[in-house]
Amino acid sequence: MGKRIGIVGTGFIAMKHLAAFEAQKEAEIAGMCTFSNMEKLHALCEEHRITPYDSMDKMLEKGDLDAVILCSVTACHYQEILKAATAGVSMLVEKPVVGETEQYQRVRRTVEQNRVRLFPGHNFMYRKPLAQMKKLLDEKALGTILQSSFFSAQLLDISGTENWRRQKALSGGGALIDSGHHLIYQMLYLLGVPARLQAFTANLRLQALEGEDTAQLNMQMMDGSLCVITESWASEAAEQLNGIRILGTDGEMHLTDALYVNGERLCAVESYDQTFVNQAQAFLAYMDGTGEPLSTLEDSEHTLQIIRAAYRSSAEGSVYRTKWHK
Repeated sequence: MGKRIGIVGTGFIAMKHLAAFEAQKEAEIAGMCTFSNMEKLHALCEEHRITPYDSMDKMLEKGDLDAVILCSVTACHYQEILKAATAGVSMLVEKPVVGETEQYQRVRRTVEQNRVRLFPGHNFMYRKPLAQMKKLLDEKALGTILQSSFFSAQLLDISGTENWRRQKALSGGGALIDSGHHLIYQMLYLLGVPARLQAFTANLRLQALEGEDTAQLNMQMMDGSLCVITESWASEAAEQLNGIRILGTDGEMHLTDALYVNGERLCAVESYDQTFVNQAQAFLAYMDGTGEPLSTLEDSEHTLQIIRAAYRSSAEGSVYRTKWHK
């Protein structure tokens, strides 16, 4: 019998997790709940033969779960984490794990006291080419790192008054705290933390969005190298630009449709759906004590600290010295 998993949410990301965990023989989707579209919940549960619940509380009480996957809106994560941990249930939590940096202390304490596991939903960490990039950097294959860039853009559909990303009270911000989260935790994995940053945010197209649709972070890393992160929800013409590029004194590498090192194509990038499958496997290994997450709760906290510092820098028009600055 596999691990009994419950899913909170029925949206786009919840469907990615559902498909990924249904493909694992070590897992069983034992329950699903939502707070909004009950008709959709019951239809999904009937199709996939899952027990539906009208609240997370009931699912935790009656589901006999080993773990939950939290795919609800960001503003709900904090209380959901505390509920799951108190019930003795481990969890995979979609990014951002919580919306405010001050919430991490209690989250960490509650998780530790109840001896459960919390796995950040940083799915892009589980791309094999990213691990190759890390290995090459650890081996100093590019020499001294000079400059890096992390770029992502898409045209986000925010039609419909119920789209939670439109509301800062639910999302915590805009493009930066949402999709930009992926870029920052990958930067931390590859290059470490920044010493200084200056950020700019703007709303240039999606006027119904309360937060920004475009953001850029300019950073100096602890080793002195320079890094740029650019995230936008306002363009449908940027697919060929999306990726990671790192320049060193002795070479360069970039990750787009594949990993290229000094012009040589090494390996293709897995599909978006495959990152969720890889992540599901890593989570189950973590549950069994046979593996560790590539991105930890501390990495999640550092990611949010950088994002909040970026928002302050943008609002104040200032260069922000991070807590890691020496």
